[in-house]
Amino acid sequence: MRRNAKYRWILGATALAALSAAAAPGTAATTAAKGWQAPVLISKTQAARETSLDINPKNNREMFVCDPSGVPAIGTGQSYFYRTVDGGKKWKYVDVETATTDTRGYAFEGGDCDVAYDQGGTMWSADTWVGNLSIGHSKNGESWEGSALTTTAPVVDRPWLVGGPPGTLYVSYHDLQCCSPSAMWFTKTTDYGKTWTPAVPITTGNHEGAFVWEGNFVVAPGGKDIHLVYSRRVGGLASIGTPEIIALASSHDGGLTWTSKTIASIPRETTSIYPSIGLDAGGYLHVVWAAPRDDDDPVFYTQSKDKGATWTKPRALNPGKSGYAPWVVGGKKGQARIVWLGSPQGKDATDWYFYFAKIDGSRTTVGTTTRKPMWVGSQTVPEFEMVRLDKKGKMHLGMSVFQKNPQGSGGVWAVFYQRES
Repeated sequence: MRRNAKYRWILGATALAALSAAAAPGTAATTAAKGWQAPVLISKTQAARETSLDINPKNNREMFVCDPSGVPAIGTGQSYFYRTVDGGKKWKYVDVETATTDTRGYAFEGGDCDVAYDQGGTMWSADTWVGNLSIGHSKNGESWEGSALTTTAPVVDRPWLVGGPPGTLYVSYHDLQCCSPSAMWFTKTTDYGKTWTPAVPITTGNHEGAFVWEGNFVVAPGGKDIHLVYSRRVGGLASIGTPEIIALASSHDGGLTWTSKTIASIPRETTSIYPSIGLDAGGYLHVVWAAPRDDDDPVFYTQSKDKGATWTKPRALNPGKSGYAPWVVGGKKGQARIVWLGSPQGKDATDWYFYFAKIDGSRTTVGTTTRKPMWVGSQTVPEFEMVRLDKKGKMHLGMSVFQKNPQGSGGVWAVFYQRES
């Protein structure tokens, strides 16, 4: 008997009722800024500081979102997954473990998660548990199959997914910090997850330092050129005030071998762990990260026009302000679109907005997606936000914001969807 069928029933109807309430859509109590539709609340109870989003390339009205639920996910058995088929107006909670033969049903996932579509419109989900990486797929959003054992290098943390041709999925992840924080890995499938290539190391510890944080990766057309961005603590494992480098790992043989080079050196650790990378239609690479300074916490941006060989001088997109968890995606040649959770204030910020930046060649536009803050008060740092582009080049956001518990103590995350009009 599959755990997700029997065990959840034993737990009672309470958890299932909570999931139904969590998926109820709603509009944030704030007015959209010019050029944006109002943000839609996906969940104010089943959310976290890491929100993933992807758009079906075959049907842009269908999108997929996830947030980690925490390991072990006793009630749900998985992270929080949501799907929309009406362009983001309504979102429905998705059970991604429906097959009775699916080994994920015994794993109690809920760790870091990610979502993707391949070019054929197949949905893919990734979810971590204490032993390995669970990956599943669905061609209709209702029936799922997958495995709890998809990688040959276990003890998994922070997976990233990129869809390729139909049936193809590219995957990166790094080791759980408790065990071997220096190693990052790459694997892929070309047959809908029936087989996976042996995991190969992207980078390991070296003379610069042992501890790394793995940002996302991009795959160029054809699948040969792959680029991943990461940060590395220089000279040890200390976490406060430690210098870091922002680095690029590249493969030119479809992920079989990797080499790394430094993009930038920064005097302090990044504000929200993960840097982000985007690839535009002209082959330019775009990288962003957040890092504190004495009087502000800005988002930094740099660009490469030669596949990462050289980079522009990093510049702050929001000097004098606060910016957390930036994400970048490439558009047309020379274009990048960036989002983050930010404040017009520097240190001790209290007014929190969803910010965006548009890079169009030498022109940069920065703004907020709403006229009023999404939240006023203290803010726990999210680890990443996310933006995707549809076929028309319009931005679609999956965003998390930490909000105070109405009962007065602690706090709770809320996850929103918003799109450019």
